[in-house]
Amino acid sequence: MIEEGNLIYYDKVSLVEMMKVVAPKKISGKKGKYGGFNNGIYNHSFFEHGFNGKYDGFIFKGCKFTNCIFENIFGFFLYFKDCEFHNCDFRNSRFSHGQFSWTGLQFEKCRFRNVEIDEGDLDNAWFYDCYIVGLIFLGETMFNVNWDRCHIENSQFQSVTYYSEGENIEETVNDLCFNDCEIVFSHFISSDFRNSKFDGCRIYLSSFVDCVLSNSTFELGENPNNHNYASIDFQSILKSELSDQQVLKEYFNIKTPHFKEYIQNISNEIAYRTIFISYSFKDGIFAKAVSDILQKHGATCFLWEKDAPGGVYLEDIMKKNVQEHETLLFISSQHSLKSKACQFELSQGRKKQEETWNNTLFPIHIDNFLFEVQENQIRPVTMQKEYWENICELRRTNSKDFSSYSNGVINSQQLEKDVINHILKFLRTS
Repeated sequence: MIEEGNLIYYDKVSLVEMMKVVAPKKISGKKGKYGGFNNGIYNHSFFEHGFNGKYDGFIFKGCKFTNCIFENIFGFFLYFKDCEFHNCDFRNSRFSHGQFSWTGLQFEKCRFRNVEIDEGDLDNAWFYDCYIVGLIFLGETMFNVNWDRCHIENSQFQSVTYYSEGENIEETVNDLCFNDCEIVFSHFISSDFRNSKFDGCRIYLSSFVDCVLSNSTFELGENPNNHNYASIDFQSILKSELSDQQVLKEYFNIKTPHFKEYIQNISNEIAYRTIFISYSFKDGIFAKAVSDILQKHGATCFLWEKDAPGGVYLEDIMKKNVQEHETLLFISSQHSLKSKACQFELSQGRKKQEETWNNTLFPIHIDNFLFEVQENQIRPVTMQKEYWENICELRRTNSKDFSSYSNGVINSQQLEKDVINHILKFLRTS
């Protein structure tokens, strides 16, 4: 606990001790999902409080913060649910690994300076009249996040995930919606904004890099002459469907209607071999994370839980899609190598490889079972020969090591780097 003037700063320990005296019934101490005690505070109002230090495995739920300061915080699995922030300051802090936790939030007339939020989720959140400088979102899953009349400066939004209509959220909800905001010296990187909107915003000296945009992404609002000056890289142009001449002129100073054809003559969109992902459902979280990264960078993927059609025999689906996709990305683990379905997919991939004389199998391993299992351990015995031949073929192929993710904890930013360096770079066709 630190006292500065009239403001007292509480770290996690001193905050809990203070609450034991002030409002003991509002403290939670249940076991957390990731180990330790997920201490939390429920339905409490904080007025002119300061928060600092390390908060790990902690939750604020249904709380209201007024004239509070969050400063020099490292929040690891720090959750905010259904909270309100009025006239609060967030300074020099990092919030990491907030999976499924920052939800139902309202920020009104708050100020952010040098704050990083990474490896987590932000949904159903509203920012009203906020002043933001140096806010960084990395590897965030965001949907239904609204920014109204905010000043956003020197900030970065990276890896915003696209949700198609009807997927996980209602059709009428945008991923991100910036309304009447001033966005200056900021960067949008490797993000899909087809279900996001910049409505009546001034975007000045800001850039879109490796993004996907559409005509509906931008609305000029009531004042089309808003002194916009944004830049867009070639890959964003090639990936996007931007044809609204007024939007192109006002935001990006692009005046020719044939700009995309011109760009295509001097640069190609990066293309990748199509990918069928073979994995055990027990490794599904990792497989989906890999699939999301591949698709964000323009690769066409088949992931069973998302793409398998109904009313079709399972083996027919597997045969058809292994045949139609150029690469079988096999996520090797003890679970997948013991899976009858995964072994069937491997057999189909190996058969295709022998027929075409083209490399089809691309293994990555998240544990060492591939290299440790012996032929006499394989069950059922009737499939021992076929399964062993599949395993030997995988061993003959250089399997990329992703075993650092075997504990189930996924650092999205690091995983994206690994997927780019160890998978995508080898699947490029242009």
